[in-house]
Amino acid sequence: MLRKKEISRTEVDKQAELGARNEPIQAQLWEDDLLVADRKPSDPTNSQKASSAVSSKNIQDTLLNEGLLAAKASVGLNTLLELQEALTKQLGQNSMETRVRYAQSILRWFFPDGLNGLARRVWVAYGDETVETDILRYLYLAAEPVMGACVAEALFPLENGMQIPPQYFDQFLNLFLGEPPPEKTRKRLKSNLMKLGFLQRTRGKPDRLKTVMPAKTSLLILLHHLFSQQGTRTVELRRLLAEPFWKFLGYKSEDAVRAVLRDANSAGILGKYVVADQLEQVTTSMSADEFLARKVHL
Repeated sequence: MLRKKEISRTEVDKQAELGARNEPIQAQLWEDDLLVADRKPSDPTNSQKASSAVSSKNIQDTLLNEGLLAAKASVGLNTLLELQEALTKQLGQNSMETRVRYAQSILRWFFPDGLNGLARRVWVAYGDETVETDILRYLYLAAEPVMGACVAEALFPLENGMQIPPQYFDQFLNLFLGEPPPEKTRKRLKSNLMKLGFLQRTRGKPDRLKTVMPAKTSLLILLHHLFSQQGTRTVELRRLLAEPFWKFLGYKSEDAVRAVLRDANSAGILGKYVVADQLEQVTTSMSADEFLARKVHL
């Protein structure tokens, strides 16, 4: 049974605050990448905080496949406005209003760092749908506090293949939101987990936790993206593991992450991976930009 103390709010609250700062984006077209990539952080207004609090209780349908379409479509475009217009034309929904809303959600989830951000750059570098889908899964879960907390806190302790009692997700939502969730939120939480690859759903049977198989390269891309933006850097493993990105990818244990780091070290991708006495740390050998430019693959 879930207990209140198991739901860590530090990371997801930070993401919720970031979402509040970007809330106006959902109401209008982006006119220029500067609105996202070059905007200076500022404290959200009271109205933005209120809007974020309301939106945190309502989960949208995840658009992972559409995010992959967007990453591909972004190549050759110059602004987020162009991408939004392209998506509005390419998405399959009949309603123009729905297509616009979906396009805006795709940009908010998968392009928070601008048109030439992580999603597009990974696609340009690798052209690999498995790697790109891993990165999109991370970006979505980092942007959606309820979904991110569900994966990192509620699902992570469970064994793959385990049948999940129906009340388990209700308990999580009650604890996270502090009140009973809207019915749509209950349903979309499960349907989104299925779309993200974490949940197997069969009519008339309990939900079952699926095994997600991320590419090793995806972990290394995010390691450099999060910890090695400016160049080589040494990071204590405990700090790296304190971040939920590897759980978002689908890894189920710290040892699985260590195994990837050992493989990367043996392949000469890392500067070094050291385990000695109480010391465990990883040193990168290049910046995030260099990693993608060289199309490093494990």
